[in-house]
Amino acid sequence: MNEFLENFNDINTEQTFNPPEVEKNKLLAVIAYLLPILFFVPILGDSNSTYCKFHANQSLTWLIVMIVLFIVKFILGSIPVLGVLVKLVIWLAIIAVDIAFIIGSLNGKAYRLPVIGNMLNVF
Repeated sequence: MNEFLENFNDINTEQTFNPPEVEKNKLLAVIAYLLPILFFVPILGDSNSTYCKFHANQSLTWLIVMIVLFIVKFILGSIPVLGVLVKLVIWLAIIAVDIAFIIGSLNGKAYRLPVIGNMLNVF
């Protein structure tokens, strides 16, 4: 699984992470991915940390993607057979991406969402 996840790792960003600050702020990044509505938590922990800024931005991006996915799920969910399949696929995708982000943040990695991971840099 690590080989697959490395395809989404931003090596250049990961190299800017300070190992002591990564160790100190891992839990904050995990909280931001478990509950994406709390995307700002890493910034509250350490607003100068590149690790915290990266994970806050990715969590905010993930929150926006999840909102779009829930809208799609709501619209397509009313179709009898297709709706059930769409709901299942969306839930499985959300769980898989959340797990990947949590594993990445615990390992001090810089996993980005494919295609849109670089679009949003608020922090």
